[in-house]
Amino acid sequence: MDVHQFHPQPAYGDAVSNQVLSLQRLLRAKGYGSEIFREEEPFLFKGSTQPMARHARRSSPENVLLLHFGVNYSTEVMAWLDEIPDRKVLVYHNVTPHTYFAGVDGPLLEASKRGREQLAQLRAMTEAGWGDSAYNCRELADRGWINLGVLPIIFEPRRYAIRPDRKVLERYRDGRPNILFVGRVAPNKCFEDLILTFFYLKRDVCADARLVLVGAQGRMHRYVAFLQALVDGLQLPDVVFTGHISNAELVAHYRGACLYLSMSEHEGFGVPLLESMHFGLPIVAFAAAAVPETLKDCGLLVKEKDHRAIAELLGLLMEDESLRDKVIAGQRKRLESFLPEKVAGQLELLLAGLVAE
Repeated sequence: MDVHQFHPQPAYGDAVSNQVLSLQRLLRAKGYGSEIFREEEPFLFKGSTQPMARHARRSSPENVLLLHFGVNYSTEVMAWLDEIPDRKVLVYHNVTPHTYFAGVDGPLLEASKRGREQLAQLRAMTEAGWGDSAYNCRELADRGWINLGVLPIIFEPRRYAIRPDRKVLERYRDGRPNILFVGRVAPNKCFEDLILTFFYLKRDVCADARLVLVGAQGRMHRYVAFLQALVDGLQLPDVVFTGHISNAELVAHYRGACLYLSMSEHEGFGVPLLESMHFGLPIVAFAAAAVPETLKDCGLLVKEKDHRAIAELLGLLMEDESLRDKVIAGQRKRLESFLPEKVAGQLELLLAGLVAE
């Protein structure tokens, strides 16, 4: 049995694309033949992929094809999946509810709607659904999926063992505390709540603080304009939008920060939470979607968006070294659950379940 993977468009820095590469390494280490197939040309992707047209030479009813799903598939891909005889497993990374994009991005709104509609078709084509969180599995269960399993995101520390960008480090290691958030600029990430919390932090707790928002803006022009108007209206010159950055710059931003803050309302997993654990940044996060599951018993979760109270909590973490050390230690322990050797065992159990059927 070979275990191949399909991802429509692998891309540089994309969390799903990184997971595809990590899984391929685990599968090959276990002795499985494992190739990555795609629909479109990859965007600066550091990995070998093949167009789905070449899958025919690898196709077999004995083989498993892992289908990574995060937005939607084209009509051509759906037709192709319906034809090939391979045993298919959906790897569900979640689809952001379309309501978040109303009045912001019409094409993405329609794409998200279509993605959730396709789950019914994919359920009929596949024999199992694996979510990278139990939260994602519950979504599949609500849509009638039965054979479910959790295959967590794999965290590979070696990805971050690179020289941090010197200019970024110099810019942010100036003695001022930097509050960090990493994620594409989108309404479900609730950047406005980050900015409002930062307003109270600056006003009442730490006047020297800086808020650094790392992430590509894509087509979110209306949302970005709203956020910029909010920043201007609150007179917050210390809010920095970086846009898309390189891995070296990303590492530098983590190394230059003192805290990680997330107010996101919809996360299927939350890879930046793992990155923050790795770099020793205490995490304060809104308890929504898969975030409580990803953090489990580490970090600090808030259940209400009381911006002033959250700002005080950030200040406490900045001032209380004992609390800070305790939070960081808990996060480092939690990160061990996502290392390759840990996830490899869960992958083997899931594959064994397929063989046993």
